[in-house]
Amino acid sequence: MENQEVLRSKPLSYEASKAVLKSLSLETREVIKRRIPALRTINSRLPYVLENVVIRSETFETNGRRWIIELAWAEGFYNPKGIIKMQDRHVADPRRNLVTVFQGDSRNKAQYSVNKSSEEVNEQLFDEYIRDGTVVSGSLCFCGIPEFLKGRREDLKMKVTNLELTTKKTEDYEPFVRFIDLDVLENVKLVSAENSLAILDNTEDWITTGREIGTRFSWAQIRFEDVANILEQLKTQLGAVEAGSNLEYYFSSKTIYGNSTTLKMGEDRELVMFCERLENQSERLSFCLYTFEMEVVMSTTAGHDV
Repeated sequence: MENQEVLRSKPLSYEASKAVLKSLSLETREVIKRRIPALRTINSRLPYVLENVVIRSETFETNGRRWIIELAWAEGFYNPKGIIKMQDRHVADPRRNLVTVFQGDSRNKAQYSVNKSSEEVNEQLFDEYIRDGTVVSGSLCFCGIPEFLKGRREDLKMKVTNLELTTKKTEDYEPFVRFIDLDVLENVKLVSAENSLAILDNTEDWITTGREIGTRFSWAQIRFEDVANILEQLKTQLGAVEAGSNLEYYFSSKTIYGNSTTLKMGEDRELVMFCERLENQSERLSFCLYTFEMEVVMSTTAGHDV
């Protein structure tokens, strides 16, 4: 009995403490950080496992929590739309912001004001939750890359399977790629505010770099004509030809609309491009009925049975 009491009172080693903390949920680790100072240093060095992270210029979301950063108005006046009218010019210093925290679907919220810019608040939240080795289950969504990330030189790698980027210029994300563990990344969704064919210049890279079979690219569009224009552009630019009847062998689960095209990628692979009609639109892309699909498949002329 005495030996058991000694074992219970003996503190965990550094490595054992790390192993225990890694196995705990985000919420539990946050409680430990507040209440157990002895574990605070170890806890702060270990990466979190997060669910569905969304980062915008004035919003940070993860694990069902949402932080909204807005201007704090003087004399208790709060304008939820952030619009300054002529009679409302008694606005506070733009560096003073109101942070509202929502938890899940609950209407309960907490509010506090800070003497920081929205960029500084977002950076503080990023540093709190994103560390080297942080795992994001679900998806990581960036709506524009924050300025504070563009100048960073630290060795930071996030383990992300699904990455969603919303941008007007694809080159905005080039400095950001170094923060993503490409060995883990499987899917990238690019939501562009511009219906520009310039993004298709990267199609040539798929051919010259020999992308693996199964590599896929989707681009949601509002009209079928938009996808048809993309396919026609690729036929003219790269010499793509209409795909054969074996296309259904690879994409039997998809509703293919109109003609499809294909490009050879060596002896064993080809790049197939087609229009898919969406049957179940996500809430975010409910206005998009079609997608331009591009996928590397095993060559239909490689001699296999179909």
